[in-house]
Amino acid sequence: MKKFLTPTQNSKFRSTSFGNFLDFEPLVFSGQLVHCMLLKEVFHLNPNEMMFKVHETLLKFSISDFSLITGLNCVEYPSFCNEDGIPKQLPFGSSWLCSKYFPGKSSIYRGDLYDFLDQNQVKDDTDAIKLVLIFIVDYILLSKKDNKLVDKYLWHMVDSLDMFGSFSWGRKSFLLTLEYLKKALKGKQIDSQQDVIHYELFGFPTAFQIWIYECFISLPKTVISYNGPKIPRICSWSKAFKSKFFSLNEKFFDCEEAIPVRNLVPTERECKDLLSCIPEFTGVSSVYKKCPFMAHSSVEVPIFKKTEETNW
Repeated sequence: MKKFLTPTQNSKFRSTSFGNFLDFEPLVFSGQLVHCMLLKEVFHLNPNEMMFKVHETLLKFSISDFSLITGLNCVEYPSFCNEDGIPKQLPFGSSWLCSKYFPGKSSIYRGDLYDFLDQNQVKDDTDAIKLVLIFIVDYILLSKKDNKLVDKYLWHMVDSLDMFGSFSWGRKSFLLTLEYLKKALKGKQIDSQQDVIHYELFGFPTAFQIWIYECFISLPKTVISYNGPKIPRICSWSKAFKSKFFSLNEKFFDCEEAIPVRNLVPTERECKDLLSCIPEFTGVSSVYKKCPFMAHSSVEVPIFKKTEETNW
């Protein structure tokens, strides 16, 4: 993304609602860590949240937490969209942006968009920003397999930068992420020959990984590097390292001596800047008060040699 944008375009992009993405540090996705947390899920009545029990502490993953992590707009969908966050009416045919840079193609695969941004630069600043916005939304926030098409409504929505920038991409990304987190273990595939289980996560699972980091009061630098408090919180973490499942599980989740964990508590500035417009956020909830503190991802972990215990 930084390679595609010129210095001038980079500066202009920073002023958009996605400007924080320029400050995200590259992170290695830790499917092992995510799997450890998913095994701790407990029953929760709210379908738009997930609850986990780690060392007798209940940890809640909600849209408010997603907003704290990503800094994305998580307000309700505007009236011109349906309940899935897709515009009810769209112009016919290809958008002018799509026709200009992908002539002769009525549909664009995500891999094609990635290759275009990787191999080209666009002189028109506004066009360059629009192409990167589509890439962020479709390739990172609403991730799916590379052979899938870029959603056509994105090409039409980005024609209006103001509308695209103010849209609730955070809500749409959170709901997709949550959907696949919830059904991950139910849809896992077992490879008995290699003694592993495998499943795929779509949406923005890296945000869930960062949420796990935030829940643990302290993590060694062999797992992740913490760069101090920042807004959004995803910018606080860098240099994640891959760790083996059994090592993570024994050291942090099923260890004899409980490691302190806590729910995310928003600061006053975060409440004002990120959470005040989210309908689900009503202030620091009781569960907070009584507790202390890119691209779709595949998860592959060893098959348990002991009985797999999961609270459903």
